[in-house]
Amino acid sequence: MFGITIRDITGSLLLLAFSAALGFGVNAFSPEGIALWGQWDTSAGVVMAGAARQDAVKAPEINNPMKVRRMIGDGKTVLVDVRRADIYREGHIPGALSFPLHDFDAVISQFTGTIAKTAPILVYCSGVTCTDSHEFAARIIRMGYSQVTVYGGGFTEWSEMEFEVATDAG
Repeated sequence: MFGITIRDITGSLLLLAFSAALGFGVNAFSPEGIALWGQWDTSAGVVMAGAARQDAVKAPEINNPMKVRRMIGDGKTVLVDVRRADIYREGHIPGALSFPLHDFDAVISQFTGTIAKTAPILVYCSGVTCTDSHEFAARIIRMGYSQVTVYGGGFTEWSEMEFEVATDAG
């Protein structure tokens, strides 16, 4: 009726299978690929695609805002906000230093010149849907920083708890 043969259907299915295999293969090896597995439960901490990634497991994650408050209250922990500088200025956890992940190459010399490799460091970003804090933590751990933790709830949880928020004008 339409002139479609078994050969046409077979060829179409083979083309579809090849395209799918090629797409999944490129996705799997691309640093910007879409993760097909990962940790998606926000109650378990930061939502992270491909949770088996090496970087994801190097820095312990703290998911208790009261513990974070106590840690930074003692003045011994260096608090690092890795969100963009303009977002940091709009509101951040008091005492946090701004070292945006997206400007890592530009800010890392200031970071290493200011913070000792043995200092306790707590890194945070926006919240459980942001992995920038884990990425920043992994990078500084590879540089030799030994006491790095990540605040999983980040600024979103901090502000939802109605804890004090600092702002910087300009």
